[in-house]
Amino acid sequence: MSITVPISELKQRTGKILSEAVVNQQDIIVERYGQDYVVILSKERYQALLDSDRARIRERFLQAQQEVYEATADIPEEEIEAIVAKALTESRRERAGLNESHS
Repeated sequence: MSITVPISELKQRTGKILSEAVVNQQDIIVERYGQDYVVILSKERYQALLDSDRARIRERFLQAQQEVYEATADIPEEEIEAIVAKALTESRRERAGLNESHS
């Protein structure tokens, strides 16, 4: 749950508003000139959001990994290693500003 406060109120009641975030687990949306400006979260709420985000990223990675495994199941491991090595070399050359025309 969240509450919205103008920045002028935050300036006047900082301690009380911060307590709302920590004690009552309220997300505080601070408005500036009538527009959402910043959000104040308790450390626990912030950590929960980070953990949730990391879990989603990990799940997407595992799903992509499984898709790659299934799509390459019939390709010999040596061929995959050669493709990956070539792609890494090309990527490193590109990042270094090199291209094959200068070889």
